Amino acid sequence: MLDAAAALFARRGVDAVSLRDIAAEADVHLSLIGRYVGTRDELVLAVFDDLSDQLARAVLDHPLERQGFEADTVMGKWVRIASALVIAGTSLVGRDGFNPVLAMAATLMDAYGLDSQTAHLRAAQITAAALGWRIFEEYLVAAGELEAVPLETLRDEHVRSLRRLGATPWPSPPDPPARAR
Repeated sequence: MLDAAAALFARRGVDAVSLRDIAAEADVHLSLIGRYVGTRDELVLAVFDDLSDQLARAVLDHPLERQGFEADTVMGKWVRIASALVIAGTSLVGRDGFNPVLAMAATLMDAYGLDSQTAHLRAAQITAAALGWRIFEEYLVAAGELEAVPLETLRDEHVRSLRRLGATPWPSPPDPPARAR
């Protein structure tokens, strides 16, 4: 049921999916959703928690690898549902799911030898940049006049830049000097 809901939410948007749609997609009786999960809002949060678990495990199982951009990937579903929850004013703080940001911090400590505080900061920054790119990708490509660059090239460069950020000590090195004009 959670997987069916996640797929529908990612494809259509959280607000456009009814409990009936989810029951039909999961091939379960509608009343079972209420009995085992609760209200529609509780279901959306349960899906977010489940995707948080999946994403955190993917980060730990495949450290420093790209987690996907498309709506059918775990990262794609997580971003879409997290965005909808935040826009609706729902706090994601203190959720029960395994925290993907903490999984990223553990990966950064292992891969780059960062101390805990630096790894946590860089993991939060990487997550923010990853969310922003995935939410605004179409706009960023058009606004940056990057349509001539293949999308996979742009995505690969984004991931490489996030890896460099993840390896950067804290405090950050000084800003580079501005070029003389």
